Amino acid sequence: MNSFVKATYHADIKTAEFIADNGRHLLRTGGSLPWRTHNAGNLVAPLLDGLPSPKKTKGYIGFAKAGVSNHHFFIFPDYETGRRELKASLLRKYSDKTLSETIHLYAPSGDHNNTERYISDLSKLSGVATDTKIKDISTEQLNAVMDGIEKIEGYHADADTRKEIWLDVSHIQATDGTRPIAGEEIVVKHDGKETTLKSNAVGQFPPIVHGKGAIEVQHKTVDGKLKSVGQLPADKGQHWSLLTKVAEYFGKTAPVKPTQAPITKKHPVLYTVQPGDNLGKIATKFKLSVAQLKQDNHLARDTILPGQVLGINGAAPATPAPAKPKKAAVKAPTQTTSAPASDSPKPKVKPVPTDENKTVAARSKEGTGEAVALIASEDGVAPWMKYAVAEAKRHKGADEKEIEKSTNYATDVRTGQKTLVGNDHPWCAAFVNWCLMKAGYPIDNEDFYDHVAAKGRAHGFYEVKGKKIDKKDKDAPTVRNPLYVQIDKPVYGAIAMVANSAGHGHHVGFVYAKEGENKMVLLGGNQGNRINFSPFLIKGKKESLMYFLPTAYQAKKDNSDSIPEKSSATLNKESGIVSDSKQAGKTL
Repeated sequence: MNSFVKATYHADIKTAEFIADNGRHLLRTGGSLPWRTHNAGNLVAPLLDGLPSPKKTKGYIGFAKAGVSNHHFFIFPDYETGRRELKASLLRKYSDKTLSETIHLYAPSGDHNNTERYISDLSKLSGVATDTKIKDISTEQLNAVMDGIEKIEGYHADADTRKEIWLDVSHIQATDGTRPIAGEEIVVKHDGKETTLKSNAVGQFPPIVHGKGAIEVQHKTVDGKLKSVGQLPADKGQHWSLLTKVAEYFGKTAPVKPTQAPITKKHPVLYTVQPGDNLGKIATKFKLSVAQLKQDNHLARDTILPGQVLGINGAAPATPAPAKPKKAAVKAPTQTTSAPASDSPKPKVKPVPTDENKTVAARSKEGTGEAVALIASEDGVAPWMKYAVAEAKRHKGADEKEIEKSTNYATDVRTGQKTLVGNDHPWCAAFVNWCLMKAGYPIDNEDFYDHVAAKGRAHGFYEVKGKKIDKKDKDAPTVRNPLYVQIDKPVYGAIAMVANSAGHGHHVGFVYAKEGENKMVLLGGNQGNRINFSPFLIKGKKESLMYFLPTAYQAKKDNSDSIPEKSSATLNKESGIVSDSKQAGKTL
């Protein structure tokens, strides 16, 4: 069965183009817009600076800008996904509203809708009274409401005009062997026609759609002459690389004839799996087949984990290499004080203190443009997570005695603690600091009073003992740790501190997934004396979670909605962690 990884919409010909993970393209024409896009409810994305910027909707693979409005309709990979997101949207956005109130917001009259008629028709079709709240209707009634929305939005209209056309498509990219080349030209000859194509800023030529008969490709060399470089078969899409060096020649990724110049071998690079990735998306991004990606990385199944490191055009090392150290975004404060942690109420969300005339660097918005093939993605979302995931997979649920034989996180980050073993030697904070250190993030306030011990305390990510005001003083003031900024909403890879009702932290790990409505799965050390995935209450009577990010971290994209939903048991199984995932961070 084909799995679609990307889609685009051609408004001029009213056609949705879906790209499958095997490289084939499906064109859906005729019918209605919601049918063509698998978007039964005609859901639209919110806009930011004129661009679609969805926050909650999941599973979409593209957008369709259609009609005279400025709406960007979601394109989903299949009907089931579109139907699921319609249900999620109704429950998330309109749960406390009546059916009438819901439709006034869902299909406002100022947006080319007859809202009152919509409400009346939907009530008749679903059998739900207009003054009934969405949260009070049964599952059966909710399905009837969704069926009614499908009909009113026109999903089933013009069914006799629907067409699905499968096409083989080839992709060609210009490169000098290490980087993409823009502005190269090729001439495509097919079915008696010639088309000139030029590579874009990332070296990609427009896709070449196959038809009847072979397709001849010619390259326009630096002297303006056309040189034949081969033929694309009629019945199979190809991925070719146009290699341009001192001598211009064309290399296919498949075996070539001896008369052609030798092919430059693609340079192996590393890619860190990001939230929302799957093998199909990664293979498409780097112009590989899923089979090749699995073979290079010795993967027996299709399951991959965010934070996992994959090799592109070669195998990835078992342990990622340390990153180059990054500078802290701010200097340590000298006079900012607060009450001792044990006497203070539960801390509220507030910015980390800074020097005068300094501010904390804001997190950047998501970058634009497609990823360039053959370039490693080393600065993706939460780059420290690849080290945490690698350690979890490497130790496979071994207890702290076994872990210490190869790695002592406490001594590596210099917490003053000599061993990980025993109830008097907690190491959850040391593990988190170790992963941050490997990713190149600063972990030590060297001029602070207790900078060594703070690296071994969960609460140290929130508060530390600052500089001594006078050498004769026995105690230094308690200050917010300037190396970390507190955030009010969890994101993938955030540092999650488990705090008691007084706001004092006693365990720490990394945000990895959600398990149910009020549990967050943390990837951490010293969880049942092991490195594993364990569930913790997001908010409870006795303890709750607080979230932090390194101040020096400026994400390439806002990943606030990228936290996957998965149980700790499943994650442990997929990571090869065979021991139980008991939630047992020791009190620090």
